[in-house]
Amino acid sequence: MALAARSSLSSASFARPSHILRAPLLSTRMGACFSAAASSGSSMSTEEFKVEDRIACRLDASAGGCSGMYWRTKPDMNASTPGQGGDWPRNGTVFQGWKSVANPGWVRVDHVQGYWMPIEQHGKPVVHFDK
Repeated sequence: MALAARSSLSSASFARPSHILRAPLLSTRMGACFSAAASSGSSMSTEEFKVEDRIACRLDASAGGCSGMYWRTKPDMNASTPGQGGDWPRNGTVFQGWKSVANPGWVRVDHVQGYWMPIEQHGKPVVHFDK
């Protein structure tokens, strides 16, 4: 009995050793481009995201004392997804996305769930754009 419990714990994934986002990409499901409706305050806007405009992003929220950051379901700091269990990016995670024009200060993440990530939190950068 104890051996079975130990094997189930060892099969759980507690960390991403390579720090590379391994989620299915939204762009591969949607084709060359897609539109996304996003709320910014009280207004709704539609923005088109093209695969060729996608940029590399690296998460590092350590300046604010965080080990990572929850995904956001929309460009709103209160729209975090803490119910994901262990599926949230840690510092050093590299992902693809687009800087939003309709929602300044936000990155639309190339992820099938359509997640967003703030560029800054409490005046400190959390998403870094590697060249």
